This record gives sequence, structure tokens and C-alpha cells, in this order.
Amino acid sequence: MRKFWIIFFSITATASLSWLLGGNRIEQWLADRQKDNLPPAEVLTNTSTNSSVNENVNVVTNVNTGITEADLPAEKNIAVPFTSQAPHANWDEDHNEFCEEASVLMVGRYFQRRGILSADDAEAALQQIKKWELENIGWYFDTTVKETASILTGLYELNVTELENPTVTQIKIALANGNLVIVPAAGRELGNPNFTVPGPIYHNLVIRGYTKDGKFITNDPGTRKGEAYVYDQSVVMNAIHDWVPGTDRTTARNGDVAGGRRVVLVVSEGS
Repeated sequence: MRKFWIIFFSITATASLSWLLGGNRIEQWLADRQKDNLPPAEVLTNTSTNSSVNENVNVVTNVNTGITEADLPAEKNIAVPFTSQAPHANWDEDHNEFCEEASVLMVGRYFQRRGILSADDAEAALQQIKKWELENIGWYFDTTVKETASILTGLYELNVTELENPTVTQIKIALANGNLVIVPAAGRELGNPNFTVPGPIYHNLVIRGYTKDGKFITNDPGTRKGEAYVYDQSVVMNAIHDWVPGTDRTTARNGDVAGGRRVVLVVSEGS
């Protein structure tokens, strides 16, 4: 009988919360709560960021240390500075398409040991990336994995490796060795409740860590709540798809994501 009442109370409490918050908001609330028990974030030596998760940090001085599957740490959380792709919440066409640029910026600033100091700072940096793309690629909408890699190497002088058909273990090994991982994704398959429905067709985000219980810790620029956002690893892995461009590269969303390669970018500090 006692077990019955515990189950009844749990169901009732969940239903009441759903009613109070309404629809999609319960999913948002539950997603936000997952951040509460993350492992301490780790920063590179002399890194200074304004990220709220950096209140409790470990300092990391070595990257690419040769960690293998046999000695993977149980959890990892790298303190990557965060910005949404619309720093001033101006979701015009440019900012709706700036997920790749925002992912590049977060990774670039991390390896530069610099923070993202304000919305103005983030906006200026995103516009700088857009300018570089126009001058060096010819467009900035919906960059493919190879094009995003060229920004990281050309603008930030970072080392970038394409990891095709990645496994969860390979991504964890990359993170454990101090790398960051940029994921191109079929955005609507991520099911992020903070996205404006129905969500982006093509999306990029940064994997910055993992938990003991099968989650990836990400910086997802598609929402202002994307700092240290937690996804089930299976959700991220299933959503991985590169962009397949259409004929007009100067038009947003001219192409396909469902048929894109399963590939991610592993980014490390330049030599």
C-alpha cells in the first residue's frame, strides 16, 4: 500500500507541475535542472571567462595527453565560454543562421584563453567571422563541416580533424584529451524545448564534456539557455548530419541535412 501511495504521489506531482507550467515549459524546466549536478568545469591555464559554470573550476595545463578508452575519466566538463547565436536576442535572418559562427567563436575564444565578455563583444566577433567567410569562402549561410573547419584554421589557427562516423567513446576520448567537438546536426532531431518550434533545420553546437550517466554537456548557441546544456548522448549521435548544399550558396537553407555525412570536428590548440 505504501508503494502505491509513493507512485500515486509521484504521478500526481508530475501532472500538477505539467499543468502549472503548461505544455512545453515542463520540458524546459526539467532540461534546466539537469545542469545542477554537473562535474566542476575545467579551464586551461590562464583562461579567463565570464561563464557562470566557472565558479567552481579545475585548472588543466595539459591537452592531447594520450588518454585512451582504458583510462577515460568517468566524467568531463570543460569550461568553454558561451554565447547564443543572437547575443542581443535579435533573431533576424543573419542571427538565425549564426549557429556555426557562434560555435566557432566559443571554441576559438576557449583556445585563445579569452572569455566572451558581453553581448556587444560576442556580436562584434560574430560579425568578424561573417566578414572572414565572405572574403575567404564567398558565403556564410549553412557552412559545411569542411567550411567550418576552414574558419577555425584560417581565423583562429587551430588544429581541426574530421571524425567520420564517430562513436560516443571516440568523442569522450577527444574531450578527455583536452579537445573540443563541434557537431553539425539535423536541428529538429535534437528536440531542444528551448528552440522556437519547429526548430532549426541545420544546427551546430559544441560538445564540452560528458557525465557519468550517459549525457553530453554542450554549449548550444541556439538558445540563451544553451550554456552547459545537457543532451542524452543518443540524441546527439542520432542528430549528427553535415549540410548538403544546394545550388545557391548565398541563400539560407538551400540544401539538405538528412542526407549529410555523419561527421564531427575535433578541435585542438594550434601549434
